Amino acid sequence: MAKNVLVTGSNSGIGLATAQRFARDGFKVFASMRSPEKGEELVAEAAESGWDLTIVQIDVSDDASVKEGFAKIYSEIEVLDVVVNNAGKGMQAAVEEATDDEILDLYNTNILGTVRVLRQALPPMRERNAGTIVNVSSMGGHTVWPYFGYYHSTKWALEALTESLYLELAPIGIRVYAVLPGLITSNFGRSATRGEKVQDKSSVYHEDSKRWIEGFMELLPNSVMPDTVADKIAEIVESESVQLRHTSDEFAEQIVSARKQMSDLEWFNHFKEMHGLETSES
Repeated sequence: MAKNVLVTGSNSGIGLATAQRFARDGFKVFASMRSPEKGEELVAEAAESGWDLTIVQIDVSDDASVKEGFAKIYSEIEVLDVVVNNAGKGMQAAVEEATDDEILDLYNTNILGTVRVLRQALPPMRERNAGTIVNVSSMGGHTVWPYFGYYHSTKWALEALTESLYLELAPIGIRVYAVLPGLITSNFGRSATRGEKVQDKSSVYHEDSKRWIEGFMELLPNSVMPDTVADKIAEIVESESVQLRHTSDEFAEQIVSARKQMSDLEWFNHFKEMHGLETSES
């Protein structure tokens, strides 16, 4: 019997590639997205390829939408075997300047969105003491780029929640994983929300933020295609790994490992060197 998998945020990038990968592997795939019309090409591809794939409308930032989406899923199946929490958004803003509304909107999607999905997915898994949760985190859950502090803080929070979930669910047979992508060749970074104030040329951070973004763009040759992350997710799920955290690519592994091994000052100097900036002596 084919296993059932839900992939959130499946309209593009990692979510789309993951939905495609599981469908090719013979899973019954529920590909959720906020705007189902963005899944028309995926539906056509599924029909042509003979995949068992259904588009489900879920806006993870809205509790009613999540409940309605799961009601549709549970009208077709009794339980999900795998849930990939991928839906999320980015934000560029100085810590000082981000507004309450911008911060709350980001957390509502990246953290509460994940929790809303878990609340619907976990009860049937607990009833049969089986299931797999994959939370798509980031190498940015272990380090931080300037002007993306709030985005990174959501990934640090997701790392903590995932580790706690791992400890809570392991005794009853539910597997939990955090997958840490590095730089991805997609529109995610370019489509990240820019805080209103950082875009204003009168902002004291305007020029410095532009400089850091330009430096960040120079690292893009280290980016990988979304398929690389999708392949890692499928590999973890299908191998039933017992390891909690998995980097998806070499650059992510380098960044996460370097941050663990260095003192703060060593890391900050290493980080500045990556961006061609002057380092500190002490």
